[in-house]
Amino acid sequence: MSEREYPKIWSEFERTVEGKGVLKFVIEDVPESMWGAAVEFMLGNYVEEDVWWSTAGTAQDQEAIEEYRVLWNSIIKQKLSLACFLVQDDGEKILVGVNMCRIQEQGQFVEHKPPKTKAGLLSLRMFAEAMKVTTIHEKYDVSAYLMGAGLSVATQYRGLGISVELLKCRMLLAKEVGLIVTGGIFTSTAAQRVAEKAGMECLHQLSYKDFGEQCEIDFNTSTENLKVFGKRIE
Repeated sequence: MSEREYPKIWSEFERTVEGKGVLKFVIEDVPESMWGAAVEFMLGNYVEEDVWWSTAGTAQDQEAIEEYRVLWNSIIKQKLSLACFLVQDDGEKILVGVNMCRIQEQGQFVEHKPPKTKAGLLSLRMFAEAMKVTTIHEKYDVSAYLMGAGLSVATQYRGLGISVELLKCRMLLAKEVGLIVTGGIFTSTAAQRVAEKAGMECLHQLSYKDFGEQCEIDFNTSTENLKVFGKRIE
C-alpha cells in the first residue's frame, strides 16, 4: 500500500433538515484518537440491526461482542476506515457514521483469533460461505480490492444520504491506496439500495433461503437476497 496523507478529509457536505436548519457534515479517515469510539459505534446499532449479526444473536451475547471488538480493533488499525462527523457551530465534531474497511486479497481470509462463542461461530460460517464467491476478483481481474467490513449511521441521521457519501469516499480512498476496485457483501435491502445509489453494480445475488441452507442457518429477515456489489474506480 502506497504512503498517503493520514488522516485525510474526503468530503464536506450539507443537508437541510426541518426543524434543525442546515447541518454540516465531514467525512474523513477515522483518526487514531477516535479508533475506540468508532469500534464502539459499530458495536451499537450495527450488530443489532445487520441481518447476519442479528440472526447469529451477537447483540445478546457479551462474549461475542467482545470477539467483534477485537476483530474491529484489528481492522481499524489498518487506517482504511472512514467516519462521518456532524460539525457543530463551535467546531465540535459528533460521530454519526462509520464505514469499516480492509483490503481483501484473493484467497485470503480475515486474520483474527477464531471465535469461540456460538454467535461468533455462526457469523464466521456465514462469512466463510459468502467468501467462496470470488465474483469481485474475477469480474474486475484484480488480486485485491478495498472491502467494506461494516457500515452504520446513527438512527437520528438516517435518510440524509450519509451512507451513500461514505461509499463514494471509500472509492476515493481505494484509489488513493493504489486499488482500482472496491466492493463487498451487502446484507440488507436498505444497504443494497445505498450501493446502487453510490453507483455500484450488483455482481452476484443469492436468496437467503438458499444461503441459509448452505450455512445451516435460518435467516429471519424480510430481505430476499444476499448481494455482492462492486465498483471499478476510474
